[in-house]
Amino acid sequence: MAFFGNKTEKRSSVSPSNPVIFVPSNGFTIVTAGEQVVNAVPALQSAVSVISNSMASVQFTGGQQKVLNRVNFTTTYRDLLINGQSFMLIKKSSNGIITDLVPVNNSDVTINLNRGVVTYTINNTSGDSPYSSGIYDENEVLNFVLNPGLSDIERYVGHSPIESLKTTLLLNRLAQEQIKVQLQQSIQPKLLLKLGADTNDEVKAKIKQQFLNDNNNSSAIITDSKLDVSKLFTNDSNNDNLLNLSKQLSISVDEIATAFNVPSSKIGSQQTDDAQSSVQQIQEIFFDSLIHNYLNVIINELKTKVNDSINLDLTELVDYDNSKLIQQTIDLVGAGIVPTEEAYKILVKRGVLNG
Repeated sequence: MAFFGNKTEKRSSVSPSNPVIFVPSNGFTIVTAGEQVVNAVPALQSAVSVISNSMASVQFTGGQQKVLNRVNFTTTYRDLLINGQSFMLIKKSSNGIITDLVPVNNSDVTINLNRGVVTYTINNTSGDSPYSSGIYDENEVLNFVLNPGLSDIERYVGHSPIESLKTTLLLNRLAQEQIKVQLQQSIQPKLLLKLGADTNDEVKAKIKQQFLNDNNNSSAIITDSKLDVSKLFTNDSNNDNLLNLSKQLSISVDEIATAFNVPSSKIGSQQTDDAQSSVQQIQEIFFDSLIHNYLNVIINELKTKVNDSINLDLTELVDYDNSKLIQQTIDLVGAGIVPTEEAYKILVKRGVLNG
């Protein structure tokens, strides 16, 4: 996170950055951030995809719903999850009517706080983005923030759940690398050559090289009575390393799910959830988290800066195939609460039946 100027209420600026994770690769430590981290860990990639795609299935109602429902929020939702923050520029016509919402790259934004007044400096660094460089007032920029700070400019800066997963992702990657190594060594194990007598290093090296030359690319091993050959397995019946490493991967999935506050089964780990909840309960937990932890961040900012009558239509999320609506309608008709003709109109309006 780069800070410029004094971090005070009077004047301060900050450029939001990707969460940085140190991930081991090929025996060395490299720095990865943002999308790189997500792409390196399947469970993390699954968490971001499942949550962002579920959010994208939700429609908006109320003021400006036509504009909102034709905007593609996918990039905005992914940025929110991966970086803890995402921005959109509010575009208006000459008469002040909102015509579009345009996603802005996090790296192009600097947040300025000067005597309680917030502005956003946007630089179209690539030259290809669909927005102009300039300084924008607070009401011209949608700033969606996860887990903001409590004081000064930190109130406008978000933090991704990924930031809490540094150790988990490190162990996950190590486990993946070790499993890969052990599987490779089990398929192509090292050979142990035992000589019939003691000898010096030079003679050992010559015998080894001669053995390799004689048996290169051959399934049959050639030897003599003075040389005993055996295979070194890294994972035999007395070695539970693979099992332990697999358990570590499962633990990592659970910890990633906890960080994003979603059920583990939503991102690939069935065992933990299956032991505690039914499928319906898991779905309800997921929907509740999606709404209160993520969608509320979106809707609150839209209400504040676009239109306070905006709300969410969760139909596509909670009843994508209309099965719940159909069953509820049948039950209401059966109980005599809703007339058959009215039920028919309801199902036609929702597109379940052709009118």
